[in-house]
Amino acid sequence: SSSSSSSSRTMMAMRQQQPRGCAATPLQKKSVAICGAGGYLGGTIFGFCQRASNLYGTGIYGGNNMPRSISATGEGSLCLNRVLSKGFKLAYAGEQHMRLTNMDDQKHITDRIKGVDAVFVGTVNQLEVRSVTGNTYETSPNSKANEFYLDERKVVGMGEITADLDVHLNLFRNIVTACKNAGSVKHLVVIQTPNTPSAEPFAEILDEAQVPFTYIYTSDGSEWEYCKDWTFEKGVVGLDALKIEHATLADNYLSKSGYEVGAWADTLPGSSSSSSSSSEGDTTSSACGVNREDIAALAVQSLMSLDWSRSRCIEVSRKDQGTKNSQGGDETKRFRATKPSRSDREWCVNSDALAKLLSVVE
Repeated sequence: SSSSSSSSRTMMAMRQQQPRGCAATPLQKKSVAICGAGGYLGGTIFGFCQRASNLYGTGIYGGNNMPRSISATGEGSLCLNRVLSKGFKLAYAGEQHMRLTNMDDQKHITDRIKGVDAVFVGTVNQLEVRSVTGNTYETSPNSKANEFYLDERKVVGMGEITADLDVHLNLFRNIVTACKNAGSVKHLVVIQTPNTPSAEPFAEILDEAQVPFTYIYTSDGSEWEYCKDWTFEKGVVGLDALKIEHATLADNYLSKSGYEVGAWADTLPGSSSSSSSSSEGDTTSSACGVNREDIAALAVQSLMSLDWSRSRCIEVSRKDQGTKNSQGGDETKRFRATKPSRSDREWCVNSDALAKLLSVVE
């Protein structure tokens, strides 16, 4: 009887970890677009999607023009390739992947997004005034536009994000509304960046568009960190420390009596008023830093693992693992021989750990 119960638990775990996103139907590949791919987080997401599109089982389409980068000027394309060449071993995004877009014109954005199945977008992006690239959408030789970078550019001297919140809200509204009007977009992956003062106004925009979404954010007090000399071969940086809390919205939550648009943002998972569940069963707060590379990998994995027809919120945090030695880890592990990972077989090394982490999310 013990063997039969063990077998049933194994089967239950296997069923629980089966993908429900695009990886569930790998032959029906889905196309993706990244808004603000010139930013470090956006470029890392693009690199992961580009790698995933070349591997069977991910359900992400590659072809000769996917994934798609949505940016305002040619500077966004240059920044994207800087991220790819360093972090993804001389990977490259050509002209066919780029869509230079007038981000103030919803119709122009809609035309650039048509045919795409899923879109990655940030809440508050770093903005930089740049000249509009010639022969695109300029109205004069001196036309200027706000280039936007998902999260931020990894460049010394770029400065802080200073634009008014209304500017960021207008950009976010234009992108989300364009995704709705495009007719092809089935899911949005929204990443709340560190400079976002509040989720409520962005939640209202998402509810008004009625496009299913996955809203990813970090716990209060968590710093977004860069992994020094990171490449895709390192994969998930905080493998043993990552944890999530999550809440999935009801299918008909918008039509429920008394519901106010954007109200789900008032009780995000991890807040004191929320009754969400934790993947680790640990409800203690943590102020440990979370690596940008891990957030990017989790965002991509969410498309593969989670049902696109549902909307949900996922809080990402990192457990405090105590003091480490001066070399950055356990002394025994440092000298233990390990078999090198086969990075050519995975879009992200240790991505299976992320799939397991997300297996409890509906």
